[in-house]
Amino acid sequence: MSVNSNGPEGMVLGGRYRIVRLVGSGGMANVYLATDLSSGSRVAIKILKPEFSSDTEFIKRFDTEAKAAASLSHSNIVKVLGIGQEGGFRYMVQEYVEGVTVKDLINQNGHLDWRIAVPIAIQVGLALDHAHQNGIVHRDIKPHNIMISKERIAKVADFGIARAATSNTITLTSGGALGSVHYFSPEQARGALVGPASDIYSLGVMLFEMLTGSLPFDGDTPVAIAVKHLQEPVPLASGFVPGIPPGLDAIIQKSMQKSPEYRYASVRDFVAELDALMVDPSGAYGIVSQKRVQEASAPVSSIRQEPSYGKIRDIERSIDRRRASRVKDVILVVLLVTVIVGVLIGLAALIMKTIADSIDMPENTTFVVSNYVGRTIPEVIEEFKAQSFEQYEVEYVKRSGYAENVIFEQSLAAGTEIKKTSKLTKLVLKVSVPEDLLIIEEYREMDLEQAETLLKAKGFIVTTRPEVTDDYPQGKVIRTEPAAGTAVEPGSLVILVYSQETETVEVPELKNLTLATAEKIIDEHSLLIGQIEYTEAAKLLNENEQYVLLTDPVAGTLVSRRSSIKLYVGTVEDAQRGGTPTPTPTPAPYALNLFTDGGGTVEGSGIYLEGLAVTVRAFPAEGFEFKYWVDSTNVIVSTTSEFAYLMPNHDETLKAVFAPLPTPIPTPTLTPTPTPTMTPTHLLSLVVDGSGSVEGGGSYSAGVQVNVRAFPAEGFAFVKWVDSTNNTVSTTSEFAYLMPNRAETLKAVFAPVNSPDNHDSSSDTNSSLDD
Repeated sequence: MSVNSNGPEGMVLGGRYRIVRLVGSGGMANVYLATDLSSGSRVAIKILKPEFSSDTEFIKRFDTEAKAAASLSHSNIVKVLGIGQEGGFRYMVQEYVEGVTVKDLINQNGHLDWRIAVPIAIQVGLALDHAHQNGIVHRDIKPHNIMISKERIAKVADFGIARAATSNTITLTSGGALGSVHYFSPEQARGALVGPASDIYSLGVMLFEMLTGSLPFDGDTPVAIAVKHLQEPVPLASGFVPGIPPGLDAIIQKSMQKSPEYRYASVRDFVAELDALMVDPSGAYGIVSQKRVQEASAPVSSIRQEPSYGKIRDIERSIDRRRASRVKDVILVVLLVTVIVGVLIGLAALIMKTIADSIDMPENTTFVVSNYVGRTIPEVIEEFKAQSFEQYEVEYVKRSGYAENVIFEQSLAAGTEIKKTSKLTKLVLKVSVPEDLLIIEEYREMDLEQAETLLKAKGFIVTTRPEVTDDYPQGKVIRTEPAAGTAVEPGSLVILVYSQETETVEVPELKNLTLATAEKIIDEHSLLIGQIEYTEAAKLLNENEQYVLLTDPVAGTLVSRRSSIKLYVGTVEDAQRGGTPTPTPTPAPYALNLFTDGGGTVEGSGIYLEGLAVTVRAFPAEGFEFKYWVDSTNVIVSTTSEFAYLMPNHDETLKAVFAPLPTPIPTPTLTPTPTPTMTPTHLLSLVVDGSGSVEGGGSYSAGVQVNVRAFPAEGFAFVKWVDSTNNTVSTTSEFAYLMPNRAETLKAVFAPVNSPDNHDSSSDTNSSLDD
């Protein structure tokens, strides 16, 4: 492992993952972008903070749940690739998702249209359904943990960590209780047992927040918020944002019932109603059984539990104690570092040499053939192993005049170069064996009974051993022991290893295949076709025009052979829409950049969803007038300084063009006067990077002090001014710039700032951090 004393950047974990940079941080872990050295692909690595890495019991739960999460394979789940421990670092390797979180979308747009929010909730629900079927409960569903990729796919992050962090009570993480209490189910707030119904409640909270931009329950302290989850009725989303269908209000109300038994029986039922809502928004949904309502109103103590306010207050006290403990830990660490710094200085030279030797060492991928004739085969094979060379074969031949195991012929001449990864070129070595020995032939893929007969006919003692595999047909020989080509004495024992089918089989991927093709694949996998559900439009089509949208169980699930697979079938249009029988568009966010040409400022840049009407404004500087707006192709899109721009499905740049006001023509005089020497002027252009506005651009004489100002937009902070060579000229938003003897462009750089309720999310991470 490479070492960097200033942080993990540059380190190589597990001999495979080189950390590039920090991309996010939360209460429990830091997230880094890393490169997989074996494939060159990008991955995300979560490294637990020291206070969690040293907790043995926490690590045990973390490992158990992370391994369970790694078994999940679903297009709407951030894939967990593995976990590891190196030095003082406990880490998890995950799929890197380039995109933004749902929380970022809410912050950017205020709230999401229900036609956008519902499809996102459907995708999250499908991910949770897959997890629940595999025995995994997320326990921390919130907008911060849902990524929207550039391909418009919603991906659920932090499977496993959430469950490991809350397996006892919500007090296990210092920031997690405070950061997630808004999304807790009532049973989580009580510290009771938590199951799939808790994820349904949290998904309902998230759907409410997407629709309204507000949380259903909020308060000054975690205790106050938890009490509201336990006691107060859920408000209607339509009371915050008009136009939300009553059926959607009812669905949210049912998903957020105080008692788990009154919520949806499964997240699949939740998704089914959301899907039906997209088809018929005016339908009746979210109906709670009258019988259940009556039972709920009866004074049954097992349904209505008294909230554990003392337990919740213990949460806050536990957090305070942990923070105080961290201060003591920091002091102790400083003292220890002071004591050992002398030793570290002595070892620094050796460490740096080790790092230098381990970085950028080119791997030798070429093997040079030597002369092996006359040498023994065991000696040569050991040499091959030392050089990681595997592209060779050994043929044993009865040969008089040679001692046993001596190489008498090679297929490639000495000096020939072979790529170690080559599949075409192999070095064949012929090795002598005494004439009284027998050479075992190749019996792989032969019927077991036939191979056994042939070996016994040659005088061998034959035994058989089954090996469970799906790589070979049932009853076929996989290999012999000793291996084919080995020279043995007559009458030796030979073991035939043959294939035996597994008791279980993995459900194949059938999504987007025609029903006719899916039926063939199901039969090839020793499975049966169970119930088939069709969309209305697909019922009258033939099997080559019907497409599989979903399977139950889902692809990748292990089932017994001859099990029935339920199919959900629709039209090709349904398949193209992502496998649901209704359109589920999820508009992607794109960047709108604004620039100026001439003296003036602009505002309205930012990241917006496709189809959103964005108001942009242009303000001419003194002595200038606004002319028009042009897009990235230099086409005029508006001649008014303020207009609503419809966001396209790609990043876009708009430029506001300003022109100097006409100079009044002076009245000529009869008396000739000397022509004044005009001081040349130069254009000072101001542009922005990020979201904000600037002023002070215009034409000025060299040497003039020009006051320039930068005004960040809401949610952004000013960072610095840079000139046309990208050199920083000022770190204050307002300063006096000395005009040079040339035209110049200054750029104001703005950066987003974290909102108060978004302290643990990162918009450029592959996954969000659970607190």
